[in-house]
Order: sequence, then structure tokens, then C-alpha cells
Amino acid sequence: MKTKLIIIDGIPGSGKSTTGSFISERLNESKIPNRFYHELEDNHPLRIYDKQFNSFTILEEAEWFAAKVEQLFSDFINDKLDREEITIMESYVFQDTIGFAFNMQMEEQRLLDLTKKIQSILSRLDPVLIYFYQVNVEQNWRWICEIRGPEFTQGVCGIHTDNDFVEAGKFWTINQDFVFKIVQEWDISKLIIRNENYKWDEYKDRIIDFLG
Repeated sequence: MKTKLIIIDGIPGSGKSTTGSFISERLNESKIPNRFYHELEDNHPLRIYDKQFNSFTILEEAEWFAAKVEQLFSDFINDKLDREEITIMESYVFQDTIGFAFNMQMEEQRLLDLTKKIQSILSRLDPVLIYFYQVNVEQNWRWICEIRGPEFTQGVCGIHTDNDFVEAGKFWTINQDFVFKIVQEWDISKLIIRNENYKWDEYKDRIIDFLG
């Protein structure tokens, strides 16, 4: 396998963590050294711990975030360059960085410039991308909330009514549309899985074929 970085991304509830664990297990079976970074693991090297944000319409906040993200990604990749292992990373390129900045209303050109910087930094590990595109975003939110239960639905997501699901669908569709355009234009090897009917066995087979 040529790549040293497998990126898995998509909106919340896409199956990224499950996919990351699946790939790591496959690599372990083949005795290929790897490290899977779960989005929620403690002391994640790409998470910002030292600042809370209000809005990226505030120039100071937008500039601080962009500089911090560039620093974190650079440090992360520098640490991985000489390691004889494959890094598996979920969420932190699109959902938790580009998508987050979009939701925080960062000015579009600034956000696109940040995206190019991240892509340039990641290119040193010859990355590949697996992206889950949700054909029906509202349906996906209803599906994942049914699986994860009320603690996730109400406590984490703040979804209490049927209309909340409708609004969540609209909000994340706009986010996904913006991010997906960047995904399509990124000139790296990528697998786009258009999830509509939750055919997970089929998706796993496609991932195995994609990664070789």
C-alpha cells in the first residue's frame, strides 16, 4: 500500500468511526502497522483544546483558528513522516475543520485558502480519501439518532421534535454541499460512497477493493 494516510470523512453519523476500526482490523490481520485516530479519543493531536469560539465572522477568531489548524496539521504530519505505519484519520479534515469553519461562517475565500494549506500539508503522506456522501441527510439523521438513542439525540444534538429533524437535515445538507464540492475537486485517490440504503456489506467490499 503506497499511502501512509487514509482519511475517512463525511457529516456526523456517516459511519466513519466504524469504517476506521474496520480498516485498522484489516491492516492488523495483514500485519501492516497502523494507527487509527478516533474522532473522540482523548488528547487527539488535531483537536483545539485551548480556545472556545463564538463566530468566524470575527476576524481575530478566524485568523487564530486558521493559524492553529495549520500548526496542528503540520506538527501531526511531521511526526508521521518517518514512521513505518499507516495513519487512519476520521473526521478532522472535513467534518471537524472545514465543515466546522463553514458552520461558524468563516469567509469563503479564507476557508478555501485554509483548505488548500491543509491539503498541501497532507500531501506529504500521499493520502487517500474515503468520503461518505449522504443522499438524504434528514433520513440519515433520523437513522443515526434511532440507533444511538435519546441521550445522543436530545443531549448531544438537541433534537427533540420532528421539525428539529427537518431543520437538521436542511442545515447539514448545506454543509455537505459545500464540503462535497471541495472533495470532488481534490486531486487525490478517493472513494466516494453515496449512502442511501445503508448497504454496509457492499460498502466494506468497495473499501477493500479501493485500498487493495
